[in-house]
Amino acid sequence: MILNALNNQFVISFPPDLFYPELKEKWDPVVQRLKLPYESTTDFMNASIQSIEFPSIDLSNVEQQQSQFKIKYRPGKELEPIFDKNITITFKLSEGFISYWILFEQIEEFLKYKDTLPFWPPLYISFLDHHGFELLAFEFEKIIPKNLSKFNISFATTAADFNTFTMNINYNRFNIKNRLNDRSYNVKNS
Repeated sequence: MILNALNNQFVISFPPDLFYPELKEKWDPVVQRLKLPYESTTDFMNASIQSIEFPSIDLSNVEQQQSQFKIKYRPGKELEPIFDKNITITFKLSEGFISYWILFEQIEEFLKYKDTLPFWPPLYISFLDHHGFELLAFEFEKIIPKNLSKFNISFATTAADFNTFTMNINYNRFNIKNRLNDRSYNVKNS
């Protein structure tokens, strides 16, 4: 029997050095005051991730007339240049809108006129099999934020809803790390 893909068999993690030191200094005490099992702002934000919209691949085939027939050929570029380099990450809107304000301030620091790196550190998304073993890992490099979505607040809302917001990021390069040939994938070696 072939199992269906489970849409929750992935792991995404922000690297520990993603958030600026001044931001971590400000928000780490707030996160620790929540009395939840998160040691840092990075842990809290990793746990707030709800979903990812993985980029599409659009192959624009080249078409050429041959006599009365149109023939299509593969495009003249390899995979990476034609990959849509935009990722949408959905976050849980946490108590006090903390998750939103952390990302808001991260983007604000990124845009300030000061001597900072032009990109955020790499982001990793791992895809797992039904045993929990990593099959593939995508490393997205040279990340820049593109969009932080809006959210609605209202005094008329009284029911506890599960609210989310999104952040769009662009990346410039990526690496695919295939773990199928890795010895750690073999169940006998686990």
